[in-house]
Amino acid sequence: QAKRLLTRFDRFKAVHLDFKGVDRIGQAFADEIFRVYKNAHPEIPIAYANTNQSVERMILRALHHDN
Repeated sequence: QAKRLLTRFDRFKAVHLDFKGVDRIGQAFADEIFRVYKNAHPEIPIAYANTNQSVERMILRALHHDN
């Protein structure tokens, strides 16, 4: 799912993901977006909003994962 979502990110100068209504995401999903893609495309900032504790935890885990 993450790779499908990422297919058009490079068309934008910045990306804002709204997680309203999303109860949880998998670690692989978060890692693909917030670590792999972000490292490969540091010029495209990725912001996010409306996360619950579970989603926030997965995102932060990906962001703080050592490369």
